[in-house]
Amino acid sequence: MVLAATIERLSFARAWGESASLTSAFYYGDALRFVEYAKAILLGRPFDNGIPFHPPGWPLLLAGFLKLFGAEHAGDVVIPVTAVKLLIASLSGLAVGASALLGYEIAGIGAMLAIGLLGTFNFGHIVQGSVANSETLYGLCMMLTLFAAWRWLRAPGSRPVLWSALAAAAGGCATVVRAEFLACAAAIGLVAWLARGGRANLATYALVFCGVLAPSTIWHWRTLTAFNAGHVGRVAGPLPTFAPVTSYGPFNFAMGNHPDADVGPNRDHPLLDRCTQETDVRLSAGELDLQCAAVYDLYVHGYAIGLSWIAHNPGDAFGLALRKVGRTLGCLSFGYFIDDVGAGVDGTRWRVDMMDPSSAWLLPIHLMLIVGGIVVLWPQPLAIPLLAAPLFALIASTVMFYGYVRLGVAYLPVLWILEGAAIARIGRRVARRRAVSNENIVVAMAVLASLVAVDALRARSERTVVLNGVRTPGGALVQDETLEIREP
Repeated sequence: MVLAATIERLSFARAWGESASLTSAFYYGDALRFVEYAKAILLGRPFDNGIPFHPPGWPLLLAGFLKLFGAEHAGDVVIPVTAVKLLIASLSGLAVGASALLGYEIAGIGAMLAIGLLGTFNFGHIVQGSVANSETLYGLCMMLTLFAAWRWLRAPGSRPVLWSALAAAAGGCATVVRAEFLACAAAIGLVAWLARGGRANLATYALVFCGVLAPSTIWHWRTLTAFNAGHVGRVAGPLPTFAPVTSYGPFNFAMGNHPDADVGPNRDHPLLDRCTQETDVRLSAGELDLQCAAVYDLYVHGYAIGLSWIAHNPGDAFGLALRKVGRTLGCLSFGYFIDDVGAGVDGTRWRVDMMDPSSAWLLPIHLMLIVGGIVVLWPQPLAIPLLAAPLFALIASTVMFYGYVRLGVAYLPVLWILEGAAIARIGRRVARRRAVSNENIVVAMAVLASLVAVDALRARSERTVVLNGVRTPGGALVQDETLEIREP
């Protein structure tokens, strides 16, 4: 399954003429910013003026990968795009494999086979597995955390201390990649406590998790301390120096909750009217201009500013939260294979996001399967609480900050377990069998291999889409803005 999913993602890049690009017509996001971050790490240069505005996990891995390939030459870094694409596709394939493995342990072989098919050919996950984004690594770390936590907490368990340490290590890595996993890690700790996971195991989990975050915490403390020392009198005040992952939480919370918020990342906060055009240009490029007092206030006091608006406008805040959730649910509208069969490639690529399909008829089907999976797994005392932990992080991040299709896609491996459980139960009812036979397994794997081979052969034919959106005076598309994607 891992190999099949990896090949499918490489076939997608070839089919759409993107083998030499680290972005996609269907996904732009922060991919190039992360590549620049990795290059800065490799060259020993500060990034974002030393302010941890982007999580360091994926850039650190990418920088190590580039170092291994000898990409640094004469004070510059030459990106081996093909090798990086293979790395990303492999990480995505491993996430599919980890989801299938956990699905097997929770719901059986039938669920594993269903997850293998869902994960290998899901168009949204295929797209993410072909661009230099952080969500691919995040999804893998998340699934490894859940697998280790399952092994730790299931009864009877073997070597619970080891599995609790592995869960914490993978969870710490996931948090360094995307900060919202902190909520998932806390939820897993709560599940472990309620499941009587053992005091020693819980202590191990907490200590290892904190230990994984310690290096980035110290690194960011040093860079922020240096920034404060070098900018006395140049910004409105010192920046907080405690930032285990990033320090953008307050800023993004304020930018995600204000009168002109539009679900996704924006530059429309009323306080920014005090700033200059240069500030707007830098924000558009994903950078900060802390010399503007309003940006400093949002960066340092953003939680208080955002909460004040929510408290004074609860109705508007509730409606905004629903719209954020609605956009994130676009992750369930994707079709399958390299051509997005079932949904089509028409859609909207929101600012700093991936494509949101125009066709949404698959969404209610996936929702019904998810509900069915909850019903199937409900009798198990551990399955639903454990799978709910990352979904809690997804919902909290979406409601508090922004609605992203790409973030929902990163959590699909969790949802596939629920869908796989439902599909397996339906399959057993239709076939009137209690177990999947060896013949069924052989047939399923043959179908998987055949479909991957067909897509690999079909990738030889040329494909293209038409992108429409905001353009520069020279006529070039502004890739960071919202674009419409249409078949020619």
